[in-house]
Formats: sequence, C-alpha cells, structure tokens
Amino acid sequence: MKKYLAVILLGFLSMQSMAQLTIQSGVQWITTGQVTVNLQDMNFVNNGTFLPGDGLLRFSGVQTNTISSSTSLQVQRLELQKSNNAQVNLQTNMQVSGLLIFSSGNLNLNGKTVTLNNGAALYNEKETSRIIGTTGGEVVYTTTLNAPQSANPGYLGAFITSTANLGTVTIRRGHLPQSGNGLTKSINRYYVITPQNNTSLNASMQFIYFDAEKNGLDENSFVLYQTNDGTSWTNLSQTSRSTTLNYVEKTGINSFSKYTLGTDVVVAPGCSATGVALNVKSAKQNTVSITWTTATETNNKGFAVDRKLKTETVFSQIGYAGSNAIGGNSSTALSYSFTDANPLADVAEYRLRIVSLTDNICFSDVKTYTPKGGGKGKPNNNTTIDTKQGVQLTAEPKLTVGPNPNRGNFYFSIEGIEEPTVVELFTIDGKAISKFIVTNLQKQQVNGLRAGVYLLRAPVSGLVQKIIVQ
Repeated sequence: MKKYLAVILLGFLSMQSMAQLTIQSGVQWITTGQVTVNLQDMNFVNNGTFLPGDGLLRFSGVQTNTISSSTSLQVQRLELQKSNNAQVNLQTNMQVSGLLIFSSGNLNLNGKTVTLNNGAALYNEKETSRIIGTTGGEVVYTTTLNAPQSANPGYLGAFITSTANLGTVTIRRGHLPQSGNGLTKSINRYYVITPQNNTSLNASMQFIYFDAEKNGLDENSFVLYQTNDGTSWTNLSQTSRSTTLNYVEKTGINSFSKYTLGTDVVVAPGCSATGVALNVKSAKQNTVSITWTTATETNNKGFAVDRKLKTETVFSQIGYAGSNAIGGNSSTALSYSFTDANPLADVAEYRLRIVSLTDNICFSDVKTYTPKGGGKGKPNNNTTIDTKQGVQLTAEPKLTVGPNPNRGNFYFSIEGIEEPTVVELFTIDGKAISKFIVTNLQKQQVNGLRAGVYLLRAPVSGLVQKIIVQ
C-alpha cells in the first residue's frame, strides 16, 4: 500500500511542476479498481510502467494535449472530454482493452496506431468528437466472424454481413484521402478488411462516414471504391445509400480488400464529357427521374439514355438530350434531366451513351432502379415490401428484445421498417451509449453492458424498450 501511494505521489508532483503527468523511468503506476485519473489540460508521459487495471484516463479542459510513451502503452479506458476545439494528439502507438470514449473533442492519430484489443470498442463517436488522422495512422481491430449479420467489429463503422465463415478478420480504419488510377479524390476515411478466408463470401458492407469527412465531395453521388494493390481503384457503385444516416452499402462482395468512398463519376480518356454523375429515382405518377451532371465537356454532341429491363439482355435507347454546352464545350458543371414516362413495374438498369461531335462514344456507369414493391406488383394497403430482404412488413413496426432481463448480453430486432433505421441505447439517466443502424428483421447483438437499467429507442413509431442488466 505504501509503494502504491508513493507512485501516485510522484505522479502528482510531476503534474504540478510540468503541467503533465509523467511516470518516470523505473516507476510503476498501478491502478486498482475503477479509478478515474482526470488530466485537465495536462499531457500524459509514460517513461516507466503503466498498469491501468480497470481505471479511466480522462482528458478534459480547453487545451490540446499529447499522449507519449517510451515503452508499449496500454490503457483500459480512455475518455476525451475536451472543449474549445481542443484535441488529444498521439505521440505513441497505443492499445485499448476497454472503451475509447468520445464525449467531446477529437483524438488525432498523428501517424500512430491504436489497437483495440479483443472486446474493446469505440464508444459514442460522433461529428463533434471522433478519431481524425490528417497525417496518417490507423485504428485496428481483430476478431472472428462466422456468418456475421451486420457485425460492426470494434464499432469502427464497417458493418459486415456474409453467409460464409470469414475466420479471423482484421479491420484497419484510416483517415487519409485516397487516390490513384480510377479514383481522383476520396473522403477522409478508408477501411482495409483482411479475412482469413477471403473467397466466395457473397458479403455486403455498410460504410459509415461523418459529414466532416466528406472532403468537399457531394455525398448524393457517393459510391464504394475498392483496390487490391493500393494503386488501381474500381468503382463498385452502390446498392443503397443514405445522406441522412451517412452510409453507403454494397452487396455481392466476393472478397474483401481496401475501400473508400468517392463520387460516381466517369473520367474516361478521350470521352467528350468528364465527371459524369448519374442518378435514378422514382418520380410522380409512376415515372422515373433520370438526372446527371458533368464536370467538363469537350466537343460533346449529347447523351443517349439507355434502359435495360430485368427480363432483357441488351440496352435500348429510350431518350436523348443534346449538350447544354455552347458548341459542345464547357469547363463548368452542367446539369441534365430526363423522365422515363412509360416505366414498367419491374427492376431496370439505366446508363448514358455519351456522343461526341465526331460520333465517338463512351458510357457512364450503370444505375439500377428498383420500383416500390420490388418490381413484384403493388402491395396492399396493410403491408409494404422490404425490397432488400423480400419479405412483407407489418403495418406497425415492432421492437423485439431478448433475453430481458439479461446479464449484459442481448439481441434486438425491428419488424416492419422499410429503410435502415437508427437505434440508440441510453443509460436510464439519458446518456447515449451506443448507436446501431438496422434493417428489417435484422438481429443486432449487444454485449458487455454493466449491471443497471437502460433504454433502447428507435425513431419509428416511438419504439422504446427498457433493458434490465442484472
């Protein structure tokens, strides 16, 4: 006991004289129990041995501070509670065994690596308090995934679903913008997903991002880009996306590698239009609205609108729009629109055939349109169709939780929702703990809760469920 008190005393003396907590060489800092060490406008310097126990390091105050260590640094729980746009800068690699809690202020990776140990997670990351890494660095989590259903390992924001056994999977998240062949600019986030088994996965991934990471790009045109070599990028397009919930989802992924988000543009050598962003959506009176923009046009004649129904094997032209550029040349963005006035109640694919003044042709990417009802006819007045999962939805959403009460581990699902829905978990006093994005009938697992009473809330129909952890 005397040795333990002496170590703490050394730490406090260092804090008072240098505005930082320094664990000196040859000294052990041992934390027992759930002790909170509040570092208000102080740096953390470990030159000795730091044994965190179940303690919490909290960085508070209004000044930017640093974390440094001359040896391998491991923390149990770390909380950011900074204000006045202050942040915490890493100057060492760090392992986290519990929670990395974001109350306010950012954690700058500063080129370093944060490894989340098994069971560790990011907690309450949000627009105003999150991980950044303008000079590099990554957050890493390794786990085992066997037929995962919307698994979000470490709460890094990459939701993975697959019917396959992926084995041991390592997920790395970084925040440097990406570029290369086929990709001129990306958002300030990427993922590298490396499974032990990486073939015939038939997987889907939901890529989460923050508005502050958009890097000046239009999120209405976000699509998923993939690279296997870090140099050449492939536009995978997207299966669904939401600018409200900030995600892009892609299904039918057979193997994982490195991913980022960029805009759905065409930059084809010799094409008479560049930066072509095509969008297709439902319009009034069962019509389909087809819109697109161009970044530049050079000797461009116009755009043929092609369509292919699910039952067809080739595209057919259904319309044409001449170039809005004077003489076919423009260095500024131009917008176009076309309405498919005779759509059938079926899935269809659309593309643009871009024609130059010399009749050279290039193509836009292909966009898939799925009518309400999934192309299977109009549903009755009491049910709707979940086009993603092919099941009927009940008229009133229903929240199911089990088991409840529980010992800190439970699942929940919502039946009767048409779109991906945010569900939040709160403490009984209203503090947000976790946020999930779920689809209809998707089982979401929740683990590691301490004893207490919690509230699970969904914005649809005011769904609320009390969770009792014994």
